[in-house]
Amino acid sequence: METWGFLFILSYMINEIYILDDVIPLDIQDKMEQLFLSSSLPWIFFQDIALSPDEIKRLGIKDVTPGIGCYIKQDNPSYVNEYLLSQTRIIPELVCENINYTLKDICNGRSFIQFPLSKRKEFDNPHIDVSYEHLVVLYYVNDSDGDTYIFDKVLGDKTGELNVIQKVTPKKGRVLVFNGNRYHSSSGPTENVRCVINFNVI
Repeated sequence: METWGFLFILSYMINEIYILDDVIPLDIQDKMEQLFLSSSLPWIFFQDIALSPDEIKRLGIKDVTPGIGCYIKQDNPSYVNEYLLSQTRIIPELVCENINYTLKDICNGRSFIQFPLSKRKEFDNPHIDVSYEHLVVLYYVNDSDGDTYIFDKVLGDKTGELNVIQKVTPKKGRVLVFNGNRYHSSSGPTENVRCVINFNVI
């Protein structure tokens, strides 16, 4: 029964996109901004914040989106930064409580920072984070430009053009929740750095 309930919620969520402002208390918003816009975290350079080097090579991608990332939790290969997970898990917990979604596990948690570049395309490389059923809980750490784009295609259906069905502007404390099997993309900032925390939850 639990499995059927999970599948029902995800099929219902296919066209549902939640944009939640200030579900996270203001003091925690400030804490997240101070923590993730600091130089004390183990930031790693990414050639492209959406695609792995193998995917870039396989797909022949020439136009990449560089940035830095910080792992909180990863399912493959398995990795957990216990301190960062303890500091951030309240975000998906509060969000799932708000949308009446039973949170069973945080599979992945990552933070990304993008920097302003003089040359930008409309949006970065469309992608799906992982291939199994999940929700994306995307938290905006700071105020910036660089909308998130959500497209009409889902995993297994990338025939024809990807059409934008929703654009969401970063705002400190805002959370975007959507079916993780839907193609989506970041876009780059033009003035301030853009910092997000991206959770994949089941």
